[in-house]
Amino acid sequence: MALMAPRTLLLLLSGALALTETWAGSHSMRYFSTAVSRPGRGEPRYIEVGYVDDTQIVRFDSDAAIPRMEPRAPWMEQEGPEYWEEQTRIAKANAQTDRVNLRIALGYYNQSEAEHPKTHVSHHPISDHEATLRCWALGFYPAEITLTWQRDGEDQTQDTELVETRPMGDGTFQKWAAVVVPSGEEQRYTCHVHHEGLSEPLTLRWEPPSQPTIPIGGIVAGLVVLGAVVTGAVVTAVMWRKKSSDK
Repeated sequence: MALMAPRTLLLLLSGALALTETWAGSHSMRYFSTAVSRPGRGEPRYIEVGYVDDTQIVRFDSDAAIPRMEPRAPWMEQEGPEYWEEQTRIAKANAQTDRVNLRIALGYYNQSEAEHPKTHVSHHPISDHEATLRCWALGFYPAEITLTWQRDGEDQTQDTELVETRPMGDGTFQKWAAVVVPSGEEQRYTCHVHHEGLSEPLTLRWEPPSQPTIPIGGIVAGLVVLGAVVTGAVVTAVMWRKKSSDK
């Protein structure tokens, strides 16, 4: 079994898993099988192909309407029904074995099949009248993702600046989409994020930073204390001046 990089192995476990080679003069026969994981808990897809030299002679695909081993070379079509029933039974047994191996590999690397994006919206003033809203998606895998902006529920595709998906250096990806909006109308815009790591699409808005508030009672109490301090200082100064004049 050929091992790949961990993150690639999550999606595809392939190679000569059931490699058989026989020689007849200068010819060779080989069988290759591939098990591909699916998002969520779907059953992995299994494909098996057989070759004589560089010519494909048979193929099995578990996603076919009727999964069975089928001929791919004209001279293989002469085999009888019993032969194809036996080859189909062997392919289905191999499929079950490879699916088990795929689950073991996923467990060995302790990885999920998809990592959901971390999202937020940033705000960047351009002038007194306009600002840029940028919708971020970070740390997601696989790379396929959709970011769209809407104004009052209407797509803003033509007015959206969208960058290419970029790697983050740790095997995950990042992407952002930006739109220029009139100042004061930011809450009319929503960013929508679609990714297979999410159980459902996300909808985000820019949230203005909250302003710290001081209770009115605290303000009044502070003014009273400040007034008392100022009054005491004035009284003290008057008494000191009176004593000085008496002397």
